[in-house]
Amino acid sequence: MKPSQKRPCARTPIRKRTNATERKGVNYIRDLVDDANCVFREVDRAGDYGHDAFMLLVDGEAVTSVEVALQIKAGRSFCRKDSCRFSATPAQLGFWANHGLTTLGVVYDPDANCAWWIDLTAAAKERHQAIGNQTVIIPKELWNRFDEHGFQNVLIPGLLGRVPRLSLAAAVEWCNSHDFDTHSLGARVLITRHRESALAWETVFSHFRQRGADSSFEIIRGLIRIMGHTDEGYYGNEVPWDIRTRFQQEVMRFGKGEFVELLKIVEDGDFERGGIGWGILALIPPHPEGIGFLNEIAADDDIGELVRYNAESLLMIHRDDPHFWTLWQPTRPYY
Repeated sequence: MKPSQKRPCARTPIRKRTNATERKGVNYIRDLVDDANCVFREVDRAGDYGHDAFMLLVDGEAVTSVEVALQIKAGRSFCRKDSCRFSATPAQLGFWANHGLTTLGVVYDPDANCAWWIDLTAAAKERHQAIGNQTVIIPKELWNRFDEHGFQNVLIPGLLGRVPRLSLAAAVEWCNSHDFDTHSLGARVLITRHRESALAWETVFSHFRQRGADSSFEIIRGLIRIMGHTDEGYYGNEVPWDIRTRFQQEVMRFGKGEFVELLKIVEDGDFERGGIGWGILALIPPHPEGIGFLNEIAADDDIGELVRYNAESLLMIHRDDPHFWTLWQPTRPYY
């Protein structure tokens, strides 16, 4: 064979760069799970039909019975500045929606060296009957960061049915967030983990004054709990009396405007047990000017029909069942 003649080169195996990125994403998740002493079990590619891994939660050193499935994506193509997203087929959505385990969708952003998660089961149930492929969007927010802090102090407690472990400063920051889910979770932490702090209650009341009926349910729950409710509990001595009395007095200083905002939340005069109106009863009947404000609202044509109807419903309760109304009166004055 002449020197100028070359044998054809054999084709070499190809390993796409996306494979390395995928492994980095899986390994990122694995390391966080291992560091939290939880159990990470990766699914072999041959058995991957919609889940990349399974995660068994360990509470300290106690192995729990809570196990979740993970669908992991990694790479710049899935990531935007404020969100992550990926496409899913109707078959995939149906699989996640009907699987016996909760599935978390997790996307790893290599540029941020961080991941974000979403409850993929819930997202799939909303979309699995739609026609064609669907885009699953995962917001990049504080509440769903899949990093060491977010995994150990937010996600694990949430999966175990507990309140996230946030410091007072972090809970205030979250409560002040413009993202509603972050705000709501921050408020929940404030009224549960930090209920002995005056700053926690100052933040709750500040948000109600700012947002009124647009406040998260956790903010409204905070108002109810500081007053004390037969169903919500009085917290015993968990809220110092000086703090409790201070903010009960603030409720007693609510005016007609605050009453309107509270009544906007109630649906069609529903003040029966189980509804938000049942909780509102802890706030309105004890107020020294409550009946007067209700009469003003019911007669004000500039106020929406629903709010006026709710005011009239409370006035009817006061008139027809005065004994029930007095059950909500304080055993000691708030003012």
